[in-house]
Amino acid sequence: MSDPDIHTDNVIAEDDQRPAPASRRGRGVFAVVVLLLLALCAITTITQSYLGSGDDEVIRSIARNLECLQCHTELIPDFSRDIVHDPFMAERCTTCHTPHGEIRTETVLEGVRMAWGRIRTLVQWLPLKIALDVFDTGEQTADEIDVDRIKSTTTTEVADKPSELVLPGNDLCWMCHGGMGPKLGEAYTHAPFMNGNCVDCHDPHASDFRGMLAMDVRDLCVTCHRVGPEMDRDQVHPSFAARVCLDCHDPHASQYRGILVDSQRNLCFTCHPSVARLSRMGVQHHPFQYDNCTGCHEPHGSNFRPLLITAQPGVCYLCHDDIRQDFLKPSHHPVGTISLNCSDCHDPHATNYAGLLYAEDNDICYACHRVPIQASYDKSAHRSTPCWRCHTPHGSDWGPLLKGPQPEVCFPCHERRHFDDRKGGYYNHPVRPVYYDVNAKSRLSCTSSCHGPHGTEHTRMLRYYDAPFDGNCLICHGVVPGKRVGIDF
Repeated sequence: MSDPDIHTDNVIAEDDQRPAPASRRGRGVFAVVVLLLLALCAITTITQSYLGSGDDEVIRSIARNLECLQCHTELIPDFSRDIVHDPFMAERCTTCHTPHGEIRTETVLEGVRMAWGRIRTLVQWLPLKIALDVFDTGEQTADEIDVDRIKSTTTTEVADKPSELVLPGNDLCWMCHGGMGPKLGEAYTHAPFMNGNCVDCHDPHASDFRGMLAMDVRDLCVTCHRVGPEMDRDQVHPSFAARVCLDCHDPHASQYRGILVDSQRNLCFTCHPSVARLSRMGVQHHPFQYDNCTGCHEPHGSNFRPLLITAQPGVCYLCHDDIRQDFLKPSHHPVGTISLNCSDCHDPHATNYAGLLYAEDNDICYACHRVPIQASYDKSAHRSTPCWRCHTPHGSDWGPLLKGPQPEVCFPCHERRHFDDRKGGYYNHPVRPVYYDVNAKSRLSCTSSCHGPHGTEHTRMLRYYDAPFDGNCLICHGVVPGKRVGIDF
């Protein structure tokens, strides 16, 4: 092989090692651009199909609400609040509000479609135009596509008119919250709910508080309900002091008085289990048994403990006026003083003993009269006789708290014929108060100087000496020189 041939081969080899022409690189870039354009075309076509097949009213609503937010810019921050109302979040203002005017010529929808068509065309074809201009492939350019030809002109004639709710009051809210409607038929309703003023308590757009409340519930209720005087009382119910009103009250309506969330008994028992256990006892106070805790207690605050509507015994006299009259009698327990009150003997809720007493028979009396009465009474002949057989617990016209005068109060157990007169004479000693007891310096009775009704150290419950000796008699019937008293021996 000759030298020229070798030289030629070397030249050819060198030519093969040179970079590829610019046209090859351009074709690669063009292919990538075409693929991107095809992807954009697919996306815009799918979106176009979705919008085209959608509800025209939905599209119209979105367009209108975008217009609303152009003026009501103060509402835009509400989208970032903790709780956003669904229609507001979806930017469907006209779900609840009418537009600010009456649309007479409506071409807004067509305008949206035209605008979207223009954007779609630009996205589909403008990048292609740029690519073709760069590479000058001789293909059809974007100038040949009359983009201006798809522009639309829209005219909307709107008469001035204020925006209104599409339905009045609660009717609008019940479009979505229909479950609240039946609550209007309940016995007790909250005034704003009854009158259809939902927005008095709720923000219709968005809120930072649960239930879309206009403010924290602890502040919301007190805007209408004057609670200052109750807060200033000596004792305030803890839940009321914390202003957690919804722990006890339903904000809309309830079948329970005071729009409570439950019956008074069940509601109070949730925080007062020590009282709840009393509901199983045999004798229950009427207001406690029949769901009237507030008949005695203030639910918010009181100057009388424990949250009573007035002090004892006044709170008891509201129902027991006959008992009030007993305490006006000459002999009565010192109820209403610092030493004694109704609840010292009676449980105001329930017990297992008659009269709501804390204990049965004499045990309730021994709580105060243990010394000196119990020690002697339990050893006496009267020990099987309950105190209430002779005494009334509240007040009496005969002291000490006797159910009747002596000797009548003794006759139910001691036969009258032994102690009463018979044709001007007596079978036994006269004990009528028409006689005078010179020892006791009082009217003569069974207990003035002779007997101790609660027991004594002597036989026959005599006060001073054992029977049958005469010592007890001689206290009154002894002969004193110069003074004749009783019988001369």
